[in-house]
Amino acid sequence: MANNIWQEEEKKYLKAIEGVRIPNASLDDVDYISTKNLDDFNQIPNEGGCYWIWTNEPVLHSLHKHPTPKPFNDGEIIYNGIAKDDVRGRVVHHLLGHVDAGWSGISLDIYFGDTVSHRKKAFSEKGKVPYIKEIVTLKRAITAKNLKSGDKIERLKPIRSKEDFLQIFLSEEEKELLTNAEYDKIFFRNGININENKHKNYEFRVYYITGLSSLYLEFIEKKWREDNNWLPKLCSYSSGR
Repeated sequence: MANNIWQEEEKKYLKAIEGVRIPNASLDDVDYISTKNLDDFNQIPNEGGCYWIWTNEPVLHSLHKHPTPKPFNDGEIIYNGIAKDDVRGRVVHHLLGHVDAGWSGISLDIYFGDTVSHRKKAFSEKGKVPYIKEIVTLKRAITAKNLKSGDKIERLKPIRSKEDFLQIFLSEEEKELLTNAEYDKIFFRNGININENKHKNYEFRVYYITGLSSLYLEFIEKKWREDNNWLPKLCSYSSGR
């Protein structure tokens, strides 16, 4: 069968990339900038690359149930991705975005307008929603995990109610709007603006690697997740886009 040829070629390929280096878990050898204004972002080359967004702002929800990156330097990586043409433009969209941006971005702030574009649900009784952590007491033992009845464990639960959603990190304005109105469904804004009151007292760093071949950049972006067996909280997909 012809497919046997490609199986043998795959073995050669996997052998060839065994020693290829990628960044470590805390990105120690990766360039980064601490962002406040557009001048800071202009330090990032205007070309394709991979990137990571780190912050010390509390992010208490996750868009998935996978393990997430371990904190370092009193903050954590909340997003990573790859931009084939313009890393600078991509991260500006994520971190200096306008309220009505129409395509997917960092999901931290509530969007209170009518939505007809691609925005992620913040909470809803149905459909895909974020998760928050909860502590539960076991009613029965789980022998395989060496847990007994009465033990407390941490688990993720989907945000299906306004009450659950109020447990994530919100501004006082967001809390007030949510508390004083009835909603059965809320969406996230696409991207944030780090200069707004909710975010301006926190640090947002962009780690980036640019100027390399697309093949290697894609390898770095994917392998960094796979080797650490994790996915940043605000990423929607474990691979691909």
